[in-house]
Amino acid sequence: MLSRALRSPLVLGALGVGMVIAVWQIACGLGLVAADSLPTPWTVALRIKDLAVSTDFQLQVLDTVWTWLLSMAVTIVIAVPLGILLGTVAALYRPTVTVVHALRSVPATVFIPASVLLFGLGLTMKLALTVFAIFGPVLLNAVYGVHNTEPQLLTVARSLRWSRLETLRRVVLPSALPSIVTGIRVASGIALIVIVSVELLGASYGIGTVIVQYQAIPRPDFVYAGVILAGVLGWLLYTTLAAVERRALPWTRRGADSGGRS
Repeated sequence: MLSRALRSPLVLGALGVGMVIAVWQIACGLGLVAADSLPTPWTVALRIKDLAVSTDFQLQVLDTVWTWLLSMAVTIVIAVPLGILLGTVAALYRPTVTVVHALRSVPATVFIPASVLLFGLGLTMKLALTVFAIFGPVLLNAVYGVHNTEPQLLTVARSLRWSRLETLRRVVLPSALPSIVTGIRVASGIALIVIVSVELLGASYGIGTVIVQYQAIPRPDFVYAGVILAGVLGWLLYTTLAAVERRALPWTRRGADSGGRS
């Protein structure tokens, strides 16, 4: 029982974090890294507290989260239905996959200068770049999920003389749902990375802009505190999304778990 508890993801995660902090403290204590480049963990911890209670920083976090929510909502509303449509039309499957893969090879941050010229430094610019970055994964997973529906299930549907709409509702969508959910989960992480990256490189609001401001002063203690809080935000968003998935779609999690054990 004790060994099983020690192998739990929570304990292992805490152990990993503790090891990183220990190495960090040793590096600072031995002077392996200059103090003005890497403050001690305790100093950064104090700055984390300062940022966490700062009203201005909280507003910047809300801006980042709001951009994340909007980008996810816009992408899901457009990419999922489009992916279902393209996945059901065999003639469109291969061209769609080829084009989307080609577009995905272009980093979204390349378009920051053009986006600034088109949309300015506000929400619209961050939203446009983020949707561009995550549209491909969500669309492709929807297309793959629909296209890879078990042929025998479709044969049964035809033998029962179900209409195309009924087949889509009762066979195709349940079969494609795990793939669609996986695409959304992957996109959620990519979205936050792109948003913070855009904020670091060319935006007027968000967590990334706070980090850049402290880097320019320079205040490395606040910089590392901002980076850590951005990581915590990413973990919270992913954990929340996973919890929603487990409650709303429990069979997808069971399928993933059974697949991992086989």
